[in-house]
Amino acid sequence: MTTTVQCIKCSEEKPALATPPFRAGTKLADLGLEIQQKICAPCYRDWINMSVKLVNEMRMDTTDPRGQELWLKQMKLFLNLDGASTDPWSRHLDKPVLIETTGGVRARATLLGATADTLTLADFEGGAIPAGFEASSGVRASATIARDAVKTLEPAA
Repeated sequence: MTTTVQCIKCSEEKPALATPPFRAGTKLADLGLEIQQKICAPCYRDWINMSVKLVNEMRMDTTDPRGQELWLKQMKLFLNLDGASTDPWSRHLDKPVLIETTGGVRARATLLGATADTLTLADFEGGAIPAGFEASSGVRASATIARDAVKTLEPAA
């Protein structure tokens, strides 16, 4: 019999992960148990897919403690763990969005990541990074923008 969980990511009751995603005895074991208890298996698979994009597009070094910290923050934001759901833009992670800057630039792209100060986007419509966005160094077709430079951000139709 499959165990279900009331998922805090999608707000639906769906199958739970069969085992925690992090092994017992590691520093992430408690987080793994929390994920198993609060996140459904389909939403965790969505995070794994998003994680691959995040690591590849941002050329994140997951062996570096700073890369690991950023990866964990983005995971918690994506899965709505640790109060991350209070970020109004976290629900748009890994989805196409329409963004308008305070400078009047409008663009369609995929929201890859969010920190307290910046947003990271990729897959810009038309391929070019619009004015007002800072191209991520060494990262193909992704860019960042300061949160305070964003006038609106909404799902793309």
